[in-house]
Amino acid sequence: KIGVQLYVKRVFVMGDCDQLLPRYLRFVKGVVDAQDMSLNVSREMLQQDRQINAIRRRLTKKVLSTIEDLQSQRPEDYRTFWTQFGTVLKEGLMLDFDNQDTLLRISSFASTHSDEQLTTLAEYVGRMKDAQKQIFYATGESREQLLKSPHLEAFKAKGYEVLLLTDPVDEIWVGQVSEFDGKPLQSVAKGEVDLDSEEEKAAQEAERQEQQKDFADLLTWLQDTLSDHVKEVRLSTRLTESPACLITDSFGITPALARMCRASGQVVPVGKRILEINPKHPLIIGLQQAHRHRGDDDAKSAELTETAELLYGTALLAEGDIPEDPAKFAGLLAGRLARSV
Repeated sequence: KIGVQLYVKRVFVMGDCDQLLPRYLRFVKGVVDAQDMSLNVSREMLQQDRQINAIRRRLTKKVLSTIEDLQSQRPEDYRTFWTQFGTVLKEGLMLDFDNQDTLLRISSFASTHSDEQLTTLAEYVGRMKDAQKQIFYATGESREQLLKSPHLEAFKAKGYEVLLLTDPVDEIWVGQVSEFDGKPLQSVAKGEVDLDSEEEKAAQEAERQEQQKDFADLLTWLQDTLSDHVKEVRLSTRLTESPACLITDSFGITPALARMCRASGQVVPVGKRILEINPKHPLIIGLQQAHRHRGDDDAKSAELTETAELLYGTALLAEGDIPEDPAKFAGLLAGRLARSV
């Protein structure tokens, strides 16, 4: 319940007055004494009262300003406050667009910069590389899971900081916030990633063109073989250690958000994702060679198809998801293991 009580000229009118503060400030306790209001007022009337709406706006800004002062003047107390109420406060990022900029300033997040200390967006921007144009973030169930995600490999290798967002509300508000301080927010698991400088791209252009040519047939075959699961297969610029990963279109819904929506009873359309493969990984190189020399051997073709299915399934597992048909995946894996011993 909202912990704000309403008085009119020092006469108690209502407790838990939920019209005086937005839901994301429900942890605030206090008293509001209005001077020009009828004593005989109902909750329904408060919703339409212009004075109450004005009080709500002023009170909200005052509370957020107080939190901002706490953040700058008493950082230790602020960190304690954020640990207790940060998740609730972040609800405002997707509900209160008038105060969204202030909420972004007072919010703190885990990141790859420190194992223990949280960071503000302003601090993140202050550490950005000279050529970096975006604020990178990853969403997931835990910090440990995200740090092991294939999506972070290139970012860690090149020293780019990534925000690690693990609260369920994070999956939602990142879709409502376009930028901070002129820097757009970019998911490491969405769209294409380009972390190379102009000099690096120029130096690697010949290699990239050669890779695209060498893997063209494999990419086409994988896309056809996995057409029930993915919409596209392409070479990855974000993988350095893993053989493959799955990504979502820039404006697509993430699997975690889709699961949240379904859990709440919402109907979510099933969208195919993009499979990215690492052209330097031994598994992908071996798959390319096997595909090139498969000939008309039905047994080899069947084994290649099985490998493609296993590759897709392991990409799902690597991001904390499960294959659409776990029993089928387990059967394929058991069969492959049996042939290897």
